[in-house]
Amino acid sequence: GEGMAGTTVAVYLALALLQASARSTTPDAGESCQPIDDASLMQMARKANFEKAASPGAVTCGDPSWFLPTEECEGPDTTDAWGNRRRKVYTPPAASCPNTTAYTWCDSNEALSARVDKMVAEMSFDELAAQVSCDIFGGVPAIERLGVNQYNYIRENNHGLLWNDVCPVPTMFPQVITMAASFNRTLWRAIGVASAIETRYNYNTGKQNSLFTQTNFNIFLDPRWGRGQEVPGEDPFLNTDYAKTWTKGVQAPEGPGGVPLAGTSCKHFAAYTFEGAGGWAYPFPDSNRHNFNAVVPEVDLADTHLPMYKGCAEAGALGMMTSYNAINGVPMAANGPFTNGKAREDWGFTGAVVTDCGAVEDIWLRHKYVKTATEAAGVALKGGTDIECGNTIKTSATPAMKPDLQKAVKASFGVRFKLGEFDVRPEKNLSTKLYDQGAHAKLAYEAAVQGAVLLKNDKKTLPLAKGIRLAVLGPLKHGTWEVLGNYAAYKNSANWSDSPNIVTPVQGLQQCGSGVTLVVTEGGPYVCSPTDEVIPGTHQAVRKPEADVVLIVAGLYCQDEQLQDVDRRPEESGKCQSGCLESEGCDRPGLALPHGQRMLIDRAAKWGLPVVLVLMSGGPVDLADYATIPGVQSILWMGYPGQAAGTAMARLLFGMESPTGRLTHTFYKGTYTDALSIKEMNMRPDPTKGYPGRTYRFVADTWVVYPFGHGLSYHEWKYSWAATPWAHKPST
Repeated sequence: GEGMAGTTVAVYLALALLQASARSTTPDAGESCQPIDDASLMQMARKANFEKAASPGAVTCGDPSWFLPTEECEGPDTTDAWGNRRRKVYTPPAASCPNTTAYTWCDSNEALSARVDKMVAEMSFDELAAQVSCDIFGGVPAIERLGVNQYNYIRENNHGLLWNDVCPVPTMFPQVITMAASFNRTLWRAIGVASAIETRYNYNTGKQNSLFTQTNFNIFLDPRWGRGQEVPGEDPFLNTDYAKTWTKGVQAPEGPGGVPLAGTSCKHFAAYTFEGAGGWAYPFPDSNRHNFNAVVPEVDLADTHLPMYKGCAEAGALGMMTSYNAINGVPMAANGPFTNGKAREDWGFTGAVVTDCGAVEDIWLRHKYVKTATEAAGVALKGGTDIECGNTIKTSATPAMKPDLQKAVKASFGVRFKLGEFDVRPEKNLSTKLYDQGAHAKLAYEAAVQGAVLLKNDKKTLPLAKGIRLAVLGPLKHGTWEVLGNYAAYKNSANWSDSPNIVTPVQGLQQCGSGVTLVVTEGGPYVCSPTDEVIPGTHQAVRKPEADVVLIVAGLYCQDEQLQDVDRRPEESGKCQSGCLESEGCDRPGLALPHGQRMLIDRAAKWGLPVVLVLMSGGPVDLADYATIPGVQSILWMGYPGQAAGTAMARLLFGMESPTGRLTHTFYKGTYTDALSIKEMNMRPDPTKGYPGRTYRFVADTWVVYPFGHGLSYHEWKYSWAATPWAHKPST
């Protein structure tokens, strides 16, 4: 209803203002909370924090620029065979239009639509079909006779460009759920720009063949969803604001000749909320993302699942990716009323629509919406698909579909024209100069700090005092790839831990903990351990350390490095089956931390020492016990904080930074997920059926441990309304 929607906006705006005010004052200055414009927000916060770190008596590890190892990518590396491969010389893409007369579509003074029409008119049926079907690895083929290069529309940029095995490895910013917790539009846009600069650099140097990147803006509907880490949160206003801001950052008009740096494609349109039982098994026993029919009331579509995609259209997003699932009986890859109707006609979307990988095949093979692959190709094209990730259209389209193929290719090439691929480009506009790695790494650090949320801080245990003995335990204390989140780039795709830029939690403590004695307990429990044994099978648990404070770095796996076929994870991944993995392809069975970690925390809470719990997870975990027991005095949630994880964590724990993040998703009691199926889409509660509803907008407080918007600071703040907000009137 209108009243509830208004409350959502009011809560979001209030949180954003509180965040800005918390970051915009020097904590010890004793000043009242004054508003500050977004443009100078991060600069002032950084200056205040670094000055405090350098003040007499403060624990200090200096300006975070010390931890920014940048890669030298020129010339061979004689000590590292893999490094030699990564440092190979790439060839920049050939100019499609070396001059304005090379082809009839090369004159950028002519209307873009007319130029696209001229090019597409030259393509044969087979060329058209091939340009619509994009291989996830190879992309669409080149058409040499038309000066068209190979191109891949399936490139990921959720929290930094996902492009492995190149030098330098792209900057890995915190996962989206962490960045969103900053409630800082300036930060979101700045990271969008930085990621696009890296995308343009890798394209200009020939290291990758695309500027069209995918980003996830779905609603975090169910707390068990494996991909909740990839999205801003559970609030449609927040997700919409994030989507619009990110899109404007990535598509900043700073490319050659003023074209966008890169393109954003907003996924997954729409109502994609669970992974299910594995996607490729056929026949399949259970529902999964490839065959799920999301039954969604119209009111929930309007006020929850569609606003962020409307926001993408309003921001000028160059793409939109449809989801695997059907909505109310129609697979999204063939859903013309949504793609052609809502997106194009109602919202004014002018970009290209791409499917998720294999979704056109799903139309007939798994959804059973039509009977044959040829029918699936036809309904996909009629339903608004411009690019499929897969090959069903290429192999099954008929000549009668040529007009639909031409329409689709005009949309996809319209994006490439807008990004400047077919403009005559002076060499000076094709910059191959390396971007500022240090500046981007500082931005990653800033995001990790601003997105951290202090959930509990009894007895003001944090910040930690100088001179203490700090015991460091927990399965993620040495986390490398584990702290990045999924859809991350790796220096070496065969060895995820081999990265030049990641600072582990222990490394951060070692480098920032001047005057602090670290007592690091090696061994288990590990992330998935069923017990808290130090060495599995020995029945020997961690003993009480000689320390003043105990730090436990706990959490979940964000990826399964041993099984990259995500749709096989429910059936073949031990991590997924044991409930310690949240990722694409893998939902959790519940909200509890893995059993071995719970045993460790429970044991440590009885030692009589203050316990500080740092959580690395995207989705919420059940913290009902730890929120109340006195032994666990502080809880800091960091999401997946990215490459600067250790530095950000250490500086927060030692008080060189003050937490200002606030939750963008509810932390529920574990019993909440017992009350509803992950496949239930209704937002509103139904007391007659015992259905509790979805998200903070509708779920009663009795189900909640830490609510949306919760977040503490090391300092006390008092807020009051300058004017009484409007009274909430329940809808009728």
